[in-house]
Amino acid sequence: MAGKISKSIEHAFKKLLRGVLGVLLPPPSAIHCQSSNISKVLVYRLDQRIGNGLLLLPLLQAVRTSLPDCRLDFLIHKPVAEFLERAGAPFVSEIIPYDQPNLLRRPWRLVRFFHHLRRERYDIAITSHNPDNFSLSQALLGKYLRPRCLVGFDWKDSAKFYNIAVKGSTGKHYAEAMVDLWRPFDDRAEFKLATLSVRHLDEAATAATPAKGILFWLGATGGKKLPAELIAFLYEQLNKLSERPIQFAAGPADLDYINTLPDWINQRTLVWQKPLSDTAVFFSSFSLFISGDTGPMHLA
Repeated sequence: MAGKISKSIEHAFKKLLRGVLGVLLPPPSAIHCQSSNISKVLVYRLDQRIGNGLLLLPLLQAVRTSLPDCRLDFLIHKPVAEFLERAGAPFVSEIIPYDQPNLLRRPWRLVRFFHHLRRERYDIAITSHNPDNFSLSQALLGKYLRPRCLVGFDWKDSAKFYNIAVKGSTGKHYAEAMVDLWRPFDDRAEFKLATLSVRHLDEAATAATPAKGILFWLGATGGKKLPAELIAFLYEQLNKLSERPIQFAAGPADLDYINTLPDWINQRTLVWQKPLSDTAVFFSSFSLFISGDTGPMHLA
């Protein structure tokens, strides 16, 4: 109950703040940048959702295809940044890790971090929040950075903050909707599903992995946790359809949930405690991946 009350207060405060800022901040000017005079682009997302961060790769590829010689920087949650640094993302000029928990503990570093970004004087800054949502913090960062053009999705009153507000679509795959943020600059931009080669990272991560087996990732949050009856049903059906070995796995944060499952599931579940890059190698070593959580699914 206390959590719901605090969430309601938070939402009310953000709504009030958006309204006040919408009045106080100068209205953004409409800007039409030609690709020929764009040399520096920043794509950024501040939250800590790993899956959504990875799904920005098609947007980055679209920018690079349009502007093969531009400087393209990507500001993203630190674990995703570190993973992409190791896996390799050749279409990005610089991957900038955003370590939010650490920076919030030392506010002066947070200010210095954003001030450094502001000095880059980007031509285009793209805030990649969800198509059906609005991130006030990301919009305010974009205003602070003072790019020539700030781009984001048009959702409710968000257009007050952007030079270009793009109509979002929930009828498309999330990754394809992100490419829409670049289409004002290149209407021929194509959506291409990005893939990364990770097997070179750490072959040790595949040790003890059943060859060409099935990985059933049980880890999840909130309503994404699968009930034991459904896990048992899927396990039974998989055994009927295939002779491939089935591996249950979850992260250390899921231990409380795993302990509520029947012993036969609990005792077969591998608690995976390695970093994101090793997790990617682990996932890629299986022939089939199953999960009720979209974050691990996007990584797979």
